[in-house]
Amino acid sequence: MREFEYYSPNNLDEALSFLGDKSEGVYLIAGGTDIMLELHNKFIQPEVIVNLKRLNELNYITEDDEYVRIGANTTFSTIEKNDIILRNARALAQASSKVGSTQIRNLGTIGGNIVTGSACGDSVSALVAMDAVLVIKSAVGKREVSLENFYKPNPEPRYDGCYINLAGIARDEILCEIYFKRAAPKEYSAFRKLGKRKALAKSIITVGIRMAFDDDNRVSNCRIALGAVGRHPYSVTSAEQIVEGKKMTDDVIEACVNEVSDVVYNNIRDRASCPFKKESVKELTREVINSILGYKSYKEVE
Repeated sequence: MREFEYYSPNNLDEALSFLGDKSEGVYLIAGGTDIMLELHNKFIQPEVIVNLKRLNELNYITEDDEYVRIGANTTFSTIEKNDIILRNARALAQASSKVGSTQIRNLGTIGGNIVTGSACGDSVSALVAMDAVLVIKSAVGKREVSLENFYKPNPEPRYDGCYINLAGIARDEILCEIYFKRAAPKEYSAFRKLGKRKALAKSIITVGIRMAFDDDNRVSNCRIALGAVGRHPYSVTSAEQIVEGKKMTDDVIEACVNEVSDVVYNNIRDRASCPFKKESVKELTREVINSILGYKSYKEVE
């Protein structure tokens, strides 16, 4: 391992100023759970590592009249147990509980999971289902971008079989916040992950779904997001359109899961994993939908 400099800024302004002066060869860490493996295997050779862990202004979960806001330094162990998240984004709480081990969840941050850019990052499909928006800052200003549009369309293959999608953030920028709308009345979400084992598993497929219902129990709004079945996480608009305006009958559910399967096939038809994932995503999507419907029934009689 080559030698590198280490810098731990006291606040966000210090970090942004440092990156504005020197951004080439700089790697940012917060939890550090991904970079340690990359350093050990010599996949990266940084000149400087900047540790953002001391930036307490990026560690929060708040809500106002319209939005839920999460600081990029917030750990998964905090997110999975937070009342604001459990009320507004059950899918994100479930996804956070599936990240790595307890030790990884205690260190790993939601911002790191997004910026690492893996197509199989656990939290990302849940956040896409929530229509999450990213707040990104540099020394010269800030910008906002939807999470689904954050990743570049043609990333390079990565050492772990996923992809690098880092074009969405410049070297002198820091992801500071993720926000999404608070859950509307009769709006529910859920997440499921398929891995090779129950814990410490890299995702084979992730599915995050959010559904809102009207007073007639018809779906008024739906978002279906997939991860690890393409070069980056994405929503399945055609499947969403199948359920919107309808009651979730068995026929509607079947049409929806079949459409999700067809979209996955079209996206990864050249991969050896395609036949398995094409069928598995049906059952995982059906499981998520049934979880939402079951939770909806529970809340209505609570």
